Amino acid sequence: MASTRNKNTPGNYAAEKKAYERRHQELMYLHGSQGQAMQTNLPGNGLLQGRVAGRNLAKNDCDVESRLFGIGSTNLENAQSEFTAEMYDIKSLNVMKKTPMIMPRPLGIQTDQRPMYLN
Repeated sequence: MASTRNKNTPGNYAAEKKAYERRHQELMYLHGSQGQAMQTNLPGNGLLQGRVAGRNLAKNDCDVESRLFGIGSTNLENAQSEFTAEMYDIKSLNVMKKTPMIMPRPLGIQTDQRPMYLN
């Protein structure tokens, strides 16, 4: 008996393969919703801190995190080597201009005046 469905045709196979490849590309897109941001900035005036991945803060983020959590600190067989963090230089992003603060002159107490006006 012959198959009446289009499941085994070359055109249907190519369409399914294209759909799988497109879905894979959407999932693996670097700047997707769960991926890496297009631009990483520290919060400036008018912004709140958001999520920043460790790979956006330092070149050796795994080593930094291991040192912060103390991983390998009690290993007596292989002692930890010297380590320096290689941090990225991240600029801050300002949304609004901050007005400069005007400070009054320091309070100068005059010694030749009475402390109370009725004395």
